[in-house]
Amino acid sequence: MHEIHSVFEPLAGRSVWDVQVPGFVDRDEAVPRFMPLAATVYLALGEGYFRLDSVGNYGQLAMSLVTETEPPPALQGEDEEFTLASCGDSFFADSYSEYRITRIRYALNNESVPGGGTVRCAEFEFENRFVVFADPMYHFGIRLQGVGAYDRWVKDSRDESAAFGPTREGIWVPAKTT
Repeated sequence: MHEIHSVFEPLAGRSVWDVQVPGFVDRDEAVPRFMPLAATVYLALGEGYFRLDSVGNYGQLAMSLVTETEPPPALQGEDEEFTLASCGDSFFADSYSEYRITRIRYALNNESVPGGGTVRCAEFEFENRFVVFADPMYHFGIRLQGVGAYDRWVKDSRDESAAFGPTREGIWVPAKTT
């Protein structure tokens, strides 16, 4: 078992009901609008959240199980109204259902710290073949994409220089529960 699997094990048998991006409500214009601060993304569980953070040089994805969401550091000490955007509809066909994770594919490089819950990027596959791919190396935060994104990322990353070492892939599948 790879070290990172200990970070994924608490997800076995648990269901995700939403993908949430933190941000704030911008009330400076006539119509208020949501402004994402996407360096963090939450997978909402029945109880608690699986938190994804863009860390390091914004090229690593830190993952952890947390009990609640929290305002991003950019909002601390500000008067802005913290809120979460629900993005689950973009990835799940039915926003009122919960889906168990059936597989996590992830990539590592020399900056990754698997024992500390950090990978280069990760793809979460759910029941009914729904997919959320999280890539932290994006100017505006964590880029979320769907089916096929991980495979495209792997293909494209093979052509990059090995500045951060070779890309290594791994897969976690939850143990079967009866």
